[in-house]
Amino acid sequence: WRSVHLRDLAAIVRYGYRDVNTIAKGDGPIAEFEQKFAALTQTRYALAMNSGTAALHSAYFAVGVKPGTEVIVPSYTFFASAAPILQCGGTPTFCDVDARTLTADPDDVERHITPRTRAICVVHMWGNPAPMDRFVEIARRHGVALIEDCSHAHGASYRGRPVGSWGDIGCFSLQGVKAVSGGEGGIAVTDDPLLFDRMLVLGHYGRLKHGQATKSFATDHISLGLKYRPHVYAILLALGTLSRLDELNRRRRRNYEILNTELAGCRAVQPVETTPGATRGGFLEFIVHYDPAHAGGWSCRAFIKAARAEGVPIAEERYARIGDQGHMLHESPVFTTLDVSALGGYLGGRSQELDPRRNGGLPVTQLLAGRLMTLPPFTRVPERFVRECARALRKVADAAAAAGGHGPT
Repeated sequence: WRSVHLRDLAAIVRYGYRDVNTIAKGDGPIAEFEQKFAALTQTRYALAMNSGTAALHSAYFAVGVKPGTEVIVPSYTFFASAAPILQCGGTPTFCDVDARTLTADPDDVERHITPRTRAICVVHMWGNPAPMDRFVEIARRHGVALIEDCSHAHGASYRGRPVGSWGDIGCFSLQGVKAVSGGEGGIAVTDDPLLFDRMLVLGHYGRLKHGQATKSFATDHISLGLKYRPHVYAILLALGTLSRLDELNRRRRRNYEILNTELAGCRAVQPVETTPGATRGGFLEFIVHYDPAHAGGWSCRAFIKAARAEGVPIAEERYARIGDQGHMLHESPVFTTLDVSALGGYLGGRSQELDPRRNGGLPVTQLLAGRLMTLPPFTRVPERFVRECARALRKVADAAAAAGGHGPT
């Protein structure tokens, strides 16, 4: 999918001739994008950033993550879901995921709550919304904040309500391969005016004087000085991709339906289930489970090699691959051995405190390694190609099962 059209580039050229001095104040195209994204997510406030990581850092700061506090976050996710917790001096506590949907397991999240828990971060992995009614109930009952990482899930919803609007703050990435993209960028949405203003304090000092929602901060000189604002050119690109989001999601949903239909009954390869009550959006990639027990014991990489020989554009899923830096977060050196004590509060090498085995382990997360494969969302190909890929996967699975232990490993 080519996210950038020529008309998007033309908009940048036209704007460059007219005015480039609207970055700090957040007006012009930035204000337009924020208003449209707030409408998409049905929230009161939206704040554009220069990355999804910046949006998550701002969210954690806004809800009060600091030394001595913990944030519960899945181990199966991109590292930027958890790394900003360290920037605030907090401690990430890793939870397990639901094997069917790959989103956080609500029961396991609740098991990890302690008096030090300040927030829960729920990640809508691969555009599949988590069961947000469960998480809202858990967060309210325990009095903790709820952050949504919607980096993969632009335009997704749960029970008819957009992702990003369920928690205290929703965070989206606008990175180059995302469904809404500015090349780089991010955006945070919220209904809480004070949380919005606290995000301004962290990274948008140019907007504090005139852009506050609550006027809680009397001067623009109290900012922490970080520059998390986006460049207006990135936002102009994002405006173009946002205008095409509905059509993009329509095509990707249709392709995912085809994949599910064609692979029905194939026990070796199965698409990840959609959360009941959810409508996927964004997608980023299509993820499928691989079960070697129904493919002659072939390793995931052996299966992928055979499928590629059949013309299927398939690869090992990036977060759950074995080796080549394919660590789950709770095994990553960033969270186990790296000394980040200079960030405040969190002491490097606290692997014992972060070790999930101390409270029952992460059995589902551990099982995912070498068991997930990724396909592109097939946005710009005819539907028949999606069917051909699914049938080729079934063909390889049947051949692997027939070969038994005599095939590649």
